[in-house]
Amino acid sequence: MSYNRNANYGYFRGGTEISRNRNYPLWHLEDVLLPLFEKDYTYDSLRETIRSANHIWCAYEYGKCVACALITDVGTNGGLYVMLFGVRKSAQGRGIGKQLLESIIRWSRRQGYSFLYLHTEYDNKKAIGMYERAGFQQEVFGNIFREQLPQFGSDVLSMILFLM
Repeated sequence: MSYNRNANYGYFRGGTEISRNRNYPLWHLEDVLLPLFEKDYTYDSLRETIRSANHIWCAYEYGKCVACALITDVGTNGGLYVMLFGVRKSAQGRGIGKQLLESIIRWSRRQGYSFLYLHTEYDNKKAIGMYERAGFQQEVFGNIFREQLPQFGSDVLSMILFLM
């Protein structure tokens, strides 16, 4: 099984190809995301999350999938929710996550989305730093706006990037 949702989009940066909604084999997504999120997801729940994504982004290095982001449209204010974002452990620390995130932000702005919203664990300092350097802010939105966004327990940090 593979996923192709109105494919085409690609960036090439020094051996890394970043693309959106290509015909990604399911096992490529699973190989990257399941080891990173195995405490929260089974194969079945990960597959369900993949199927629910409106936008799937992947980064490939020399033909191997090294990073993925699963994103869905959310709220009535034209936003996107980053359901899962992960870089294979062996590829971390080389800027691939930053490249993938920058590609997603540029595309989202060009498409006219108003914000990107995500959750990360409080102890994931590397991810929080990357998101903050990209302009994400921690919990700076009001209760009316918050009602439209997915909520999780107190063990995760909500972050938002306003694009407009």
